[in-house]
Formats: sequence, structure tokens, C-alpha cells
Amino acid sequence: MAGRHSASRTKSKSKSTSPVVKYGAVGLAALLVVGAGGYFVFDRLGGGGCDSTTEYVVAADPSIAPVLTAVTTEASAEDLGCRSFRIEAASGMDPLGAPGQQGGPDLWIPDSTQWVAKASSGTGTLFDVAATSVAATPVVIAARESEMPFFATWTSALQLPGLRIGDPLTSSVSVAPIVGALWEAAAGTVAADAVPGALVPIAQAQAANMHQTDASARFAAVTADGGIAIATEQQVAAHNQDDASTKLAVTVPNTGAVFLDYPVVATASGTEHADARAAGVALAEVMGTESGRVALSQSGFRGPDRAPLDAGRGVGEATVLTVSDPAATAQVLRRYAVLALPSRALVVEDVSGSMAETAGPDTRIALTVQASETGAMLFPDNAQLGLWAFSIGLGGNGKDYKELAPIRRMDEMVDGVSHRQRMTDAVRMLPSLVKGGTGLYDTTLAAFRNVKEGYDPSAINSVILLTDGANEDPSSISLDELLATLKREQDPARPVIIVTIGITDDADAAVLQKISAATGGTSHIARTPAEIPGVFVDAMRSRATS
Repeated sequence: MAGRHSASRTKSKSKSTSPVVKYGAVGLAALLVVGAGGYFVFDRLGGGGCDSTTEYVVAADPSIAPVLTAVTTEASAEDLGCRSFRIEAASGMDPLGAPGQQGGPDLWIPDSTQWVAKASSGTGTLFDVAATSVAATPVVIAARESEMPFFATWTSALQLPGLRIGDPLTSSVSVAPIVGALWEAAAGTVAADAVPGALVPIAQAQAANMHQTDASARFAAVTADGGIAIATEQQVAAHNQDDASTKLAVTVPNTGAVFLDYPVVATASGTEHADARAAGVALAEVMGTESGRVALSQSGFRGPDRAPLDAGRGVGEATVLTVSDPAATAQVLRRYAVLALPSRALVVEDVSGSMAETAGPDTRIALTVQASETGAMLFPDNAQLGLWAFSIGLGGNGKDYKELAPIRRMDEMVDGVSHRQRMTDAVRMLPSLVKGGTGLYDTTLAAFRNVKEGYDPSAINSVILLTDGANEDPSSISLDELLATLKREQDPARPVIIVTIGITDDADAAVLQKISAATGGTSHIARTPAEIPGVFVDAMRSRATS
């Protein structure tokens, strides 16, 4: 084929798993071959007016690659300005789709402008967008027909137990609900701190649910077991068209929807850049023709104007939610990445005599037990947890601490009983142990060393310490000695953080803050009984800032 690129020039081809879209209203006038390297278009050269065509390589998101292939194949060479397009499937910032590579594509069509912003921030390059959008589709909530819950906000959707969301760190579809929730927080629709809190259980479940990273896996899970999944309107429309027996309903919250917009980015460099940009404009124009609009609609895409799909498909009109502060989104995702790491934590609970004092309708220890049981539910099966109790002399032989459950995976079975159940049983023993004074400093150091000794490099290693008082053991090390020892023994390459939780104003907040700060952890105070359960969520969330 005459032109600027030969097949040998194309590097890093990505194998596509997307099905070829069939069109009834659009006849293919050229041969479309799907091979291991992607989608190859052999354009006709005899269309009159073009003695030859110039080929441009387009790295496009797999969801839209078949549509682009069909439309550019149908278009005449003259309509394309004596150009042809080789459409290659590339997800996100796949090496084929990443701009600026030697031998890379001339044009890049990711599914969202968010990828362009990410590439720009990562390389310091301001990329040239030839067309802001060639198609659009809103991110929606999918469920079995007649089983769709009502959602006022994306924040409430994120809080639904068992949400099938995929991986927000690698998918613009999966991150869209978070973007929507951040919009709601910025608009004052939900509390400013509601979004980070809602992400804690999702992130903690992420490692255990990575098999649902693509929409088809999420659809299969919803079809089999119910619940809801995050997907695009286009993905659901294609699913319903292909499998009428498992049709899914779709909705978006009252606040609106985040749309994927499929921009066209000119990525060729040097003297070839201007020609590539013009080719990108021509590609967008042909997608905006009648044939292009029909092809998009038949495969479930909206046009760049975001007009609703016909025949009652999809969610209809929806307010467009956009990222008002990209830096805030990036910060939340950085926190999410830390939260998504598995947990390895030793929970250390104060059982000194003061924990028997009344706190509202219950005692401090009763409320702590309730909060501990609630907090444990945040941890998935792949988390590793252990439990100690402490008061002066509790462990015998001068020790102020006693192991109630060793650190093990929550799903580990011992003598036919799961470790999760053993943790629950151990927590419920705490009230029977209440007596004596608070042996805080020796216990803290011993817990730190215990976690460090069994350090797991694939997890967040921490001590979660709850107390309602100050150190009362006259034979223990001093606070200065404790802080100095923690700093000296902390290994930056194998960090163990201490998260402290003070129960009521009787807790020595200043001391707890110093202990946490010495290891890069955070400190929290539950000043009223009602606040005690919430501090567990805060403690989990704090891992992202340590």
C-alpha cells in the first residue's frame, strides 16, 4: 500500500478481545481482517480522485475500535482526504496508545479525556487534541430487571455492599463513580469527607475481587447472584442485544452521570504532526456523518452531542458530571491505591478498670466490643488480623499484654473454625478481662516489635491501639524512651505504622498523637460513645496518608 507507513513500522500491537460489531445499515465496502495485532483495514484505492492514499495508524480503545474500523472502511478515500486508517486496539495508556514513542501511532483515541490528562501530567507534555469527541457513553449502574435500587447520589451507590466496580486504578469506567461522588462533594450534595469513607470497604475488597475487572465478568456475576455493577451504557446495550435472556436494567443517580468522550489526540511528532492532526479532524468528521452516527448507535454509543439512544435503550437524558479538580481526583486515587493493599494488623485493646465506666447507655468496653465487631467487617478474607488485650500485669510474669488471637488470614481455618470467627469470639471475651491499670508504653513497644517480626512486604503492616487512659505502669519504659526506640527501630523499607484510637476525653490525646507520629501513623479520638464505631473507618482510611 502506498503511503507514509508500512505494516512493519507499526510497533507494540495490542491483541483485542472486543467482538467485531455487525451493522445492518452500513455495508462494508472493504475487507476487515481481525488478527493478533488488531484491526487492519485494506481501503479501496480505485475510488476516483485519489491515485494513492496515506495510511495513518490509530491506537483506539478496544470498545470503539470495531466501530471506527467499519466506518472508515465504508468511507471513500475522497471522503477521508485520500487517507486510510489502520485501527489498532489499545487500552488506556497501553504502550501502543502512549504518546511520543518511537514508531508509535499517529493518532490516539482513549475512552476518556482523563487518560490524556494523566499522560500529560506523567510526561509534562501538552497533547494536541484534534477532536474533543467522536462518540460518548455514560457510565451507569446495571442490575437485573426489576431489581434496580434507587440511588440519589453516586456516593450512596459506592456504599452499597457488594458493589461490583472493577479496578478504579486502571479503568476510566470504574473510576467514574468516584468522579461523580467527588462532584457531589464539591457541589455540597454530600459531606466533604463522605467519599473517602465510602471507598474504604471497596478498596479493602479490591484484592479479593480482581477477577471482575471487565464488564462481562461483572455482568455474569450480577446475572447469577444479583446486586449491581458499574458499566457503560454502551456495554449494557451490547450485552442486551447479544443475550436477550439475561437483559440488564440501567440507571444513574439523580445527580447525573460521568460520560466517556473518546477524544482524538494527534501523537505523531515532528514534521508529521500537522498531517496527523488533519487526519484526526477528518476521522472525526467521517464519524459525524449519517453512516457514522448509525454505526455508533447500532453498537450502543451516543454521538459527541450525548443525545440519548433510541428505542428506549439506556438511561435517557442525564446531567453531565465533570471533574472540577483533577488534582483532587488524583489524590483520592493515590489514597485508594494504598487502601487497596491487603491489611496485616494487630489490634490492641485496653481492658484496664476504667473501661468498665459508663459511656452513655453502655460501658466503654461494651461500646468498644461493638465497634470492634463493626470494624472487623471492613476487612476482607485476605486481611491478616490478630488481637491483644492489655492492662498492668495481665499477661503474667511482668507483662502488661496478653495475646487473644495470633495474626492470621481471616479466612484461615483452624480445627474447622475460621480465624474471622475466632477474632469475633476473642473480642467478646474482652469485658471479662477488665481490671487493673493502663500498661500503655510496654504494650505499645511489644506490639510494634511483634508486627515487625512477621512483616509482610505485600501488605500494610500496622498496630491499631485503643485506650481510654494514660500509662499507669510505674515500672515501664518512659514516653521518651518509647518514642526514641520506635524511631530507631522503624525500618523505612519495612515500615510498621501505629494507629491510635483514644476512647473519650480521658485518653491522653497528646501522648497518643506522639506515639502515632513516631511511626508515621495517625491518631483519632472518640470523644462520645456515638463516635466510637466511626473511628474504625477513620483508622482504616488513615493508612492512605501515612
